[in-house]
Amino acid sequence: MSRSQSELSLTQREILQLVIFRTKNPKSPTFFGNNEYIGKCVSVKPDTVRKSLKELKDLGYIMEAKDEKGRRHLAYTGKEFAPIIEDMRNMDKRMLKQERDNCLRDLNYYKHELELAQIRIDTLEKDNSTLNNKLFYSELQVSQLENLFLSQGCTKEQIDMMVKQTQRLQV
Repeated sequence: MSRSQSELSLTQREILQLVIFRTKNPKSPTFFGNNEYIGKCVSVKPDTVRKSLKELKDLGYIMEAKDEKGRRHLAYTGKEFAPIIEDMRNMDKRMLKQERDNCLRDLNYYKHELELAQIRIDTLEKDNSTLNNKLFYSELQVSQLENLFLSQGCTKEQIDMMVKQTQRLQV
């Protein structure tokens, strides 16, 4: 049953599961925790617990009674609902352990891959820095050569023509 199809909210299902858990012992078939206690167990405010319990009673999921000391007792009626936490007693433990081991192996593999990627990044950053330095010094040399030619009386156009002729000869 999907969450949108359920008539119960997650909080209401958590409260139901708490009541069921606390009443499993045949010696105490009812649960008499107050709203503050239930709120701490399911991480909601007592007012939310009060509203949820009222709705659960109206929908027929729990019954409420008072004892001679005036304490409220809650009991699960047995009406079916989609639990949040499944009963794991009938699960194949070996399969779960194998799945856990596979996930841990994948985790270690991805950690190793991350370390290798970080080393690769560091290497590429060093290479990039080296190439940027070489480019800077090459541009500095070209600028100095241009200044030398210009100081010897060559024009920009003549320098460009010399560069083009050199490029044609290298091809």
